Amino acid sequence: MGYKEIIDDIRKNDLKNIYIFLGQEVFLIDFCIEKIKEKYIDPNFETLNYITIDGKDINSVDAINAAETLPFMSEKKLVVINDPPWFSNQSKIEEAKDILSYVDKPSTSTILIFNIKMVSIDKRKKIVKRIKKQGGIIEFNKIRGSELEKWVEKEFKKKNKTIDKKSIDRFINITGYLSSDSEITLYDMKNEIEKTVNYIGEEERIKENDIEKVLIKSLQSNIFELVDAIAEKRFNKAISIFNIMILNNEPPQLIIHMITRQFRLLLMSKVLQLKGYSIIELSKKMKVPNFVAKKILNQSKNFSLDTLKGNLETCINTDKSIKKGKIDAKLGIEILIMNMNKQ
Repeated sequence: MGYKEIIDDIRKNDLKNIYIFLGQEVFLIDFCIEKIKEKYIDPNFETLNYITIDGKDINSVDAINAAETLPFMSEKKLVVINDPPWFSNQSKIEEAKDILSYVDKPSTSTILIFNIKMVSIDKRKKIVKRIKKQGGIIEFNKIRGSELEKWVEKEFKKKNKTIDKKSIDRFINITGYLSSDSEITLYDMKNEIEKTVNYIGEEERIKENDIEKVLIKSLQSNIFELVDAIAEKRFNKAISIFNIMILNNEPPQLIIHMITRQFRLLLMSKVLQLKGYSIIELSKKMKVPNFVAKKILNQSKNFSLDTLKGNLETCINTDKSIKKGKIDAKLGIEILIMNMNKQ
């Protein structure tokens, strides 16, 4: 079941009392939660009827108490438990025993949402099967095709700007939203839209040239320059470029993703070149324009194959540590750059 179905259920006033929300498109998750709030929660009593709980700090008894408390001056109560502990592979059935009892007979005055920031869960688990039976499992995947194009157009329109299809396609391509390994969300896309709008000022129409000037320079070009500095072992310059991106309000999560993506492309181009691929063939394999493929190939010549493999592994490990909260994102990237300069 996708987000469109639950939006339709909200409109028809046909929501269940318990759900699992999961997937990487957190923008759509937040959008649906807001729609539920608008439908059922009186804004004057929101603090009493909309409860968010960090799953790391909760046990099953507290969760059930929150869900069973009656709403105050509102039609429904909304309880959202973020990253609950009962769905991981390490969790035991005993830990979810009380929750299982609640799932079998949920409060009719509460909408309970387990908000899981994972792409997938083990649907064989007893608790997952029961929630699916009593309520629903909503998967929030990335939007694609015409739906994504319309979303981009609509977001620009909110800023009183117009944009044609060719420019929309260029915008989507440059942001890397649809890349197979991309963790960029619609929140990141909104940030890039804001920067583009600020760049053109009073102009009404967004042109492809505007997008390339703003996004390629602020993101892709800075990543190229940063990686060049790493190749030249110029630590101070690499850190300076990174700090410029931070000052430009680039999210650290997006920066680490783009650095990782760059080293993945560098490694791919190195391997494919050794196999005798042409620039045109490289471009098709890497799904980038010919001129970008040429730049990547030239940059890859500054690294040995082993160094590229090592740098990519370092990027992946740093990304994992940041996501798990083991290290601050900005500090993690600075250490990443420093370690690469030592290789």
